[in-house]
Amino acid sequence: MNRRPHRSLSGFERFEPRAMLAAVPTVSIADGNVAEGNSGTKTLSFVVSLSATAVQTTTVHYHTLDGTATVADADYDAKSGTLSFRPGQRTATVAVTIRGDRRVEADETFQVVLDTPVNAALGRTTATGVILDDDDAPRTVGVVGPGSTVNEGSSATFTFSLSRAALVPISVTYATGNLSAFAGTDYVAASGSLTFAAGETSKTVAVSTLTDAATESDESFQMRVVSVTGASVGSPSSATATIKDVPPVAPPPPTTGSWTILVYMTGENLNTYARDDINEMEKALGTLPGSVKIVVSWDQPKSSAGSAYATGGGTQAAWRTYGRSILKADSSTTTIASTFDLSFGEKNTGDPATLVDFVQWGVQKAPAQHYLLQMWGHGGGTDGSQFDSESGSDALTIGEMATALAATGMPTIDLVSYDNCLMAMAEVGVAIAPKVAGVFVASEEVINGTGQDYTTAYSALKVSDPAAVTPAQVAAGMVASYQAQYQGDSGQCDTFSTAVATGYTGLATALKQFVDASATLTSANRTTLVSAANGSVTYDTTPFRDLGSFMTKVAAATSLPQPLRTAATAVTTAIGGVIVGKTTDQRSSSGVSVYLPTTSTDSYLSTYATDAAEFCRVTGWNTFAKWLATGTRSVTAATMATTASRPAAGRIDGRGPGDARAFDAAWAAWATARETSQADAGGVRRRAAI
Repeated sequence: MNRRPHRSLSGFERFEPRAMLAAVPTVSIADGNVAEGNSGTKTLSFVVSLSATAVQTTTVHYHTLDGTATVADADYDAKSGTLSFRPGQRTATVAVTIRGDRRVEADETFQVVLDTPVNAALGRTTATGVILDDDDAPRTVGVVGPGSTVNEGSSATFTFSLSRAALVPISVTYATGNLSAFAGTDYVAASGSLTFAAGETSKTVAVSTLTDAATESDESFQMRVVSVTGASVGSPSSATATIKDVPPVAPPPPTTGSWTILVYMTGENLNTYARDDINEMEKALGTLPGSVKIVVSWDQPKSSAGSAYATGGGTQAAWRTYGRSILKADSSTTTIASTFDLSFGEKNTGDPATLVDFVQWGVQKAPAQHYLLQMWGHGGGTDGSQFDSESGSDALTIGEMATALAATGMPTIDLVSYDNCLMAMAEVGVAIAPKVAGVFVASEEVINGTGQDYTTAYSALKVSDPAAVTPAQVAAGMVASYQAQYQGDSGQCDTFSTAVATGYTGLATALKQFVDASATLTSANRTTLVSAANGSVTYDTTPFRDLGSFMTKVAAATSLPQPLRTAATAVTTAIGGVIVGKTTDQRSSSGVSVYLPTTSTDSYLSTYATDAAEFCRVTGWNTFAKWLATGTRSVTAATMATTASRPAAGRIDGRGPGDARAFDAAWAAWATARETSQADAGGVRRRAAI
């Protein structure tokens, strides 16, 4: 299994066998609802429809059937009969008489059932009619805020309540508003809609608050119920949240440690590998000087996504929550000796605030002269990393990673290493480089489930004075360890490179010049570039291609204009100023990849400019990528809507709850199978392996 998110089937894998479609239409009936009224009668109409327009007279019989609403109680009038569809007709209605009363009662239901079709087949045969009681107090929706103040950087949770349950959905629109706190500086503005499903009476909305460097009074903002469909706005219609000021805490001056390695670990269905790697880290500490500390943030799965493991040498039974520990040296490779602090509660590791809080905690617990941030979990290139299925499949996007590294109170990070798939991309490097003091280490390809070998990854620090070891030297040791571990890997998971952070400025400039030189290219030139892209070194996610391989082919293509070829050569030169070390992999990768789509149906195309916003801002690469994929300089909204879309499983953001549940169920099923069979130990760290 490997570390990147699942994708939907391509258009070629979805088809409809038109020759097998039935000639006879199906007949179906839809649900309906109506308020009963206090007296007299009302009509509840049920729409009966054909799947295709009738080509001959078509009939279907119907009859009502009691539910909680009954004919005997004078809730409605029984009805039966036959509907007829003339040629060319597609819909008809069944009208049922509803009788009003002043009894206070629950909403009631009855059914209309179709049978005995002529010249049609039965589709949906049963509809439910809901008689909405209007004799009780009207349904209303109100909102209340948090019971107490919330600290800066935390979330304020607002609870929306429906006064009594309904049998039909009730929808609500909401919005935040400024009081003494202001959106964008003190909190993240929130607006949208929520729905109470049948039977539900409570829903929550969490609003993120923001940290700042100012020392100030507590500040407040409000949440309002804007409108309600199916009920009324109740009281209270607005609620207030108060943000408690938290003065910034500067990291204590490093006085004792040389290097602190901060490991940010999202276990999920990789949790068995997480246990193994923590054991490797404990073993490594036995050979490293005492001034080197390893601090771990470990989010163990709270569901069947993966097994949970004991810590503290068995004194802490297997736990399914979030914990932190300053690891201690231990030679066992099966038992975790270190004790974890489990007082933090469950955390969303796809939230940048969780990363910032962990790093600041680690700096306070183990101050040092140098800091290495070791990311650990699933990776998806431009999709980001740290996919947390138990938090709505949230992920730490590229932009969120950059924001976290630049947050107030964060220490200088000398080295960022990704033990996550597909993260050695130009898009990632350009975004985070300004926040990294030294180097950035990652793989262009997927990473095997076993990940890095932590018994040897930090070997460069095995010296009498680790503080004198530079970030580049630590990174070189990590690359050498990876080379020894995966050289000749059968899945070609052998790419690993070191990029110097300051080199990305030159690379971004060279890429911008390349994009500018491509602005006047012809369709014939595009054909040549598509061929060059398709012939370049590619990785598990096909449109992620080796940047050096592509630019070398462009520079050598004599049919292309000389200014473009010159710009391509400048990019390859700039790559040399970024990549200062890499493995000798089987495909001779340059050490940095980039998004290069060659078809208009590429699943990343519609969200790329957002996913890689900073990279696109400084290079304009999104315009080149769109042209390469579609042949047009600008992709319209209509065109974008026809491109293949990735499943909404966790934006991971536009990820819808339904898709997330289905995805996570598949993930959990895979994890269960994995725990009963260790035969897949050589798997890779990406979600698509389920």
